Amino acid sequence: MRGYAAPMGARRLTAIAGVATALVLLSGCGGDDASADDPATTNGSASTPATDDASTAAASSTPAPAGTPECADVWQADATLPRAYRGCALDGLLVAPDRLGCSSGQALVRYDDRYWAVAGGPIAATEGPLLDDQAYADAVETCRG
Repeated sequence: MRGYAAPMGARRLTAIAGVATALVLLSGCGGDDASADDPATTNGSASTPATDDASTAAASSTPAPAGTPECADVWQADATLPRAYRGCALDGLLVAPDRLGCSSGQALVRYDDRYWAVAGGPIAATEGPLLDDQAYADAVETCRG
């Protein structure tokens, strides 16, 4: 039936938009701004989680430093992830950046198994877990080269 062509077209358009978003996020954003004082870095370079699993936001037992933005204020779809993102505060505790290292030296920063971005780029959001989102999967593939 021709009535099913529209949903397929909508899915294709969504997939194309997701790939375009991934390319925008990974191109021209400069290097990762990780530094020695970043709680999510080791030896001044972006850390890579032990697995490719996108973790949920986990507040540490460390109080968030004064001036740390609230996670709900930072992680909003289509907002820009600050280039100098060092984490956010959840219930007064620090949530360190969850970085997935890329072959370019950049990193995809993830939050709450629902949001992801490159520092200085737009934040993408999913309806469900990151690993179930095709746009995120495409961005990881591009990231990992």
